[in-house]
Amino acid sequence: MTPSPSGRPRPWWRALAPAAALVLAALCLRAPFSAVGPVLGELGTELSVSGAALSVLPALPLVCFGLVSPAAPALAARLGVQRAVLAGLVALAAGITLRAAGTWGLYAGTVLLTAGIAVANVLVPAAARAEYGDRSAAVVGAAVASMGFSASLGAGLAQPLATAAGSAIAGLTLWVAPVLVAGTAMALLGRRRSPAAGPPASRLPVVTVLRDRVALAVTAFFGLQSLSFYVMLTWLADVLEDDAGTSPVTAGGLVAAAAAFGAPCALVVPPLAARARSQVAWVAGATLLSTVGIVGLLLAPTTAPAVWAVLWGLGTGTAFPLAMTLVLVRTRDVAQTGRLSAAAQSVGYLLAATGPLAVGLLHDATGGWRAGLVVLLVLQALQLTAGVAAGRPGLVTETPAGGGQPPAEAPGSLGRDGRAGRRAG
Repeated sequence: MTPSPSGRPRPWWRALAPAAALVLAALCLRAPFSAVGPVLGELGTELSVSGAALSVLPALPLVCFGLVSPAAPALAARLGVQRAVLAGLVALAAGITLRAAGTWGLYAGTVLLTAGIAVANVLVPAAARAEYGDRSAAVVGAAVASMGFSASLGAGLAQPLATAAGSAIAGLTLWVAPVLVAGTAMALLGRRRSPAAGPPASRLPVVTVLRDRVALAVTAFFGLQSLSFYVMLTWLADVLEDDAGTSPVTAGGLVAAAAAFGAPCALVVPPLAARARSQVAWVAGATLLSTVGIVGLLLAPTTAPAVWAVLWGLGTGTAFPLAMTLVLVRTRDVAQTGRLSAAAQSVGYLLAATGPLAVGLLHDATGGWRAGLVVLLVLQALQLTAGVAAGRPGLVTETPAGGGQPPAEAPGSLGRDGRAGRRAG
């Protein structure tokens, strides 16, 4: 049994209930937009929208993630971290429903649902820390694995749901059902505790965390690994077809296999990496895997295309949960975890949004993929440099504008374990 805030043991099912609610919430954070790509053609026909206009839809989530993420810590300071996650799920459900309102609803709903996802993305690690303190890495890993499974589920069920519902729009609207279930679970979780809004230290602007070198390194590592992943997701199939000579079906299957490594890696990496004093070896291993995959595609694409794709997928699949773990182990308390998570995801996803565009433009300019792969290799070196700095032992130190140390946590605030009246360790 796990101790309760009062020190008395609590039943195992009550100890696991918050983890289950957070994993269920994470399961809703990718499918609503990963389901769009496979039915873009049907959406264009149903709504009489051109392909060029529809091509904006897949890019909107990354941009919205970057723009909305900084607002999440302020929302958590006002509502409490669990209730802020619930607010994100409410916005997600509203956005999914709004997409059924026609062409304008498709775009407005996508922006709204992505804003809700951005809030939940940022705060799930902080909510896990609020519930489980220094033992939260395994919960974060399970949540990240749930996100990966959600992306696969959305893409895989897009066509069957559209067929069953009678239209692509109706099929996309069905994703509101699991969000409502997750929202109910988070609402029950939020009722158990009503944390105070927090002291001034918990309401520092997100930008204050980026005055610290450790926070900058974590943010850079998060952004560069995200860029590598989204380039892989967008262009790997074309690279395999053009340079390795694989069929479209084989190329698509290899991309799916490469992306699928994210879920098992997310279950294993966070708890193991969090136990280590330094995460430098994990950073080096993840970067090496993806680098070898990219070098193989650059120098010998036809030799072992499946091996190169799998290595790239293993590298990015390890790097993402590792980046989320670094957000946990380099911060002092729940509020700081939220700020670093917001900063890393805001800067990181805006950076990631440039990757597929840049590689696509290089392909158009040169007529091949070699230039883009060379640029990715340079970025892998930068990822390793940032990751080594982020992986060394140490904590983020924030200094408010005007100098001095951040205010000490007041009684009733969310401390290291997220419970009222506890101070950061």
